[in-house]
Amino acid sequence: MDYYAIVHNDFDGTASAAVYARAVGSLPTKVFFTEPTKIHNLLKSLELRGIKKIMIADIGINQSTLNEILTQLNRLQTEGAEIEWFDHHVWKDEWKTKLREIGVTVYHDVTTCGAGVINKNLNPDDEVSSKLAKADCAVDIWLHDDPLGEKLRRIVESNKDFKWKEYLINKFYNGVIWDEEFEKILEDQVDREINGYSKLHKHIRVLEIDGRKVVVAVRWKGPPDISYASQYLMNRYNSIVFASVNGKSISFRSNIIDIRRFAEKLGGGGHPLAAGAGLNAPFWRKLLNKIGYRKPMLDWASSVVRNVIKEVGFVEYEKNIRKSS
Repeated sequence: MDYYAIVHNDFDGTASAAVYARAVGSLPTKVFFTEPTKIHNLLKSLELRGIKKIMIADIGINQSTLNEILTQLNRLQTEGAEIEWFDHHVWKDEWKTKLREIGVTVYHDVTTCGAGVINKNLNPDDEVSSKLAKADCAVDIWLHDDPLGEKLRRIVESNKDFKWKEYLINKFYNGVIWDEEFEKILEDQVDREINGYSKLHKHIRVLEIDGRKVVVAVRWKGPPDISYASQYLMNRYNSIVFASVNGKSISFRSNIIDIRRFAEKLGGGGHPLAAGAGLNAPFWRKLLNKIGYRKPMLDWASSVVRNVIKEVGFVEYEKNIRKSS
């Protein structure tokens, strides 16, 4: 079967593409890795070139780009494409209704990860897919109940090249979940992480907002990964929120605060405990940061974070299990 796979550019997106491929019995003709803040632009530039099926997975929807997404999906379907969308981020019911009204098949379930949504709906009896999805969910939705997830996430993130993720999709599709190649990469990655932790203090600032501590960071190159670093820094500084910027976007993390509210205020979205939004820094601040002078970028990022938190407020996340739909 010929089809395009459009997935998030992380472990969950990679795993989602592999689980879907195993479910339909073939690898995608082409994989497009993207982000929720860019999906509308990708769809706008997408040409079918004879392809009649598109799967989208682990990509949430932002209110600010919804209309353009609907326009482009409608165009692609008019040109003959069948579209399936699998996701686990928080959606408004009206978004799902609008997609279904134009003919998109929507699988939405906030109780699992992207790969888990596909596994549950398309191939629940496939042992390899179930094992991969379980490991993926352990780190993607912060369950931390499967050690394999921490290992595989490091494997996926060890190389930012999309060709590497395509290579991994192929391996997972062929039933390889762990091997000697992965073991060697893991050893090297952990060594690099340990070295990286000692340098994190150069990239951060600790704020106090309404009596609570918040860590703001300017993104660094190399390990540790943002998720591991955020946990480390929040624990070290007794912080309840972690925010990081790279000049183009902002990411929020927390263990107790519904930080998706902050991301939504900035035009983004995500999970209640892990979310983000597009956020362009002034050019001169990005330039200074690039040459190693981080203070201007940290000043700007701290102001953005302080303002959005002051406006939205700290709201604790209620970990109630929501029904899938």
